[in-house]
Amino acid sequence: MKIALPTDGENLDDLVTFHFGQAKNYLIYNTDTKDFNVFPNPEIAGRKELPPEFLNKLDVSAVICFDLGQRAFEKFKDFGIKIYEALEKNIAENVKSFQEEKLKKL
Repeated sequence: MKIALPTDGENLDDLVTFHFGQAKNYLIYNTDTKDFNVFPNPEIAGRKELPPEFLNKLDVSAVICFDLGQRAFEKFKDFGIKIYEALEKNIAENVKSFQEEKLKKL
């Protein structure tokens, strides 16, 4: 399963950015392989693709974030991507909490 987390960093020790749409990057963590990739936010990178559409194309199944606009929330819902509330901890700790089913579903 692939999960996406908004971040201004590029590794698992970085924090989850507070506003999903303003994140510099999206870290995609694969829970099966334990690998991750970092992609620039397509809106900030100048592409005309919204983050929900971009993450859907990457086969993301869940998003962990703090704040999400209504339009993005509805797009994720339409794509069947689940949304979970992030903890004020680094990405690795959020991933661990997700895998332990300790995050609140939004």
